Amino acid sequence: AEVKDRLSAPAAGLSGGQQQRLCIARSIAVQPEVILLDEPTSALDPISTLRIEELIDELKQDFSIVIVTHNMQQAERCADQVAFFYLGEMVEVGSAAQMFTAPRQRRTQEYITGRFG
Repeated sequence: AEVKDRLSAPAAGLSGGQQQRLCIARSIAVQPEVILLDEPTSALDPISTLRIEELIDELKQDFSIVIVTHNMQQAERCADQVAFFYLGEMVEVGSAAQMFTAPRQRRTQEYITGRFG
């Protein structure tokens, strides 16, 4: 709502969170089938991060959303399905619940628990 009237305006005068919401608003304006978000909250404060995550949760009802992130907590909060890639190889894919509680691959377990990465 706060950025709906600014779709064509420069984002320079907006906060980081507002800029991110404006980018997302611009992307959904063309009604895509898939939205790709690359580290959507990496430079945001916790409150702005929460607002983006709430927006993602709302949008995933109408769009397929792919999020690239190194933030395992965010992936666990936002994802329905998770794919873990390592050095260009897809190591494992599964539901978020399965991946974060009982990953099948050792490398997945090590990454999720912070042993590397």
